[in-house]
Amino acid sequence: MTLAYLEGNYRSVLCLNGDLPGSSFFLSCSLPVIAADGAANRLHQLGIRPNIVIGDLDSVNTIIRQQNKVLHCPEQDSNDFQKSIQYLREKALLPSIVLGINGGFLDHVLNNINIFLETGCVLYSPPIVGYILKENYRKAFSLPFNTKISLLGIPSAIITSKGLKWELNESKLSFPGNTSCFNRTRESSIELSIHQGALLVLIYTEASSDAGSL
Repeated sequence: MTLAYLEGNYRSVLCLNGDLPGSSFFLSCSLPVIAADGAANRLHQLGIRPNIVIGDLDSVNTIIRQQNKVLHCPEQDSNDFQKSIQYLREKALLPSIVLGINGGFLDHVLNNINIFLETGCVLYSPPIVGYILKENYRKAFSLPFNTKISLLGIPSAIITSKGLKWELNESKLSFPGNTSCFNRTRESSIELSIHQGALLVLIYTEASSDAGSL
């Protein structure tokens, strides 16, 4: 699950005003970078200049705003994340790698995830990569042995897995309710089949030690 893999499957990088990866991520990435409002401040601290800053611009530093191309969207019926997704859709820059979805107030994080679920994008919050898999879909992943993986029905899903330590066989996962957090891979290739609903898949791209690794 390398940057090269993400670049090959996605058309842009969308930065939200949350925790971002280090500057090395952006310096090695060839995709256009879009900042949702206050994310421009965080990118500036990393020495990264986005291709465009989008939103109502109530959070971006005035000087940074003057130094960058901006798209001012003052209406308040949607937030900066939604405005940015609309721009990316119009410019054929979807799907996108979404950064900065976490960090900050919990209600803000939950709202970001709520919006993300409908975008068809990938979430990247090092060391986690997140996907949404929809009903009647089967997805295979090639992952190192013992990779940590968490599965959550959003709000519910019935799924079957192959290659996990704790296998699922037409199991119902829901949020709130039963989840399959901190599961582990037991084969080099795993498969997830979504029979019903929608599933949030969170994959750890770095070795992570917890009780599930024993």
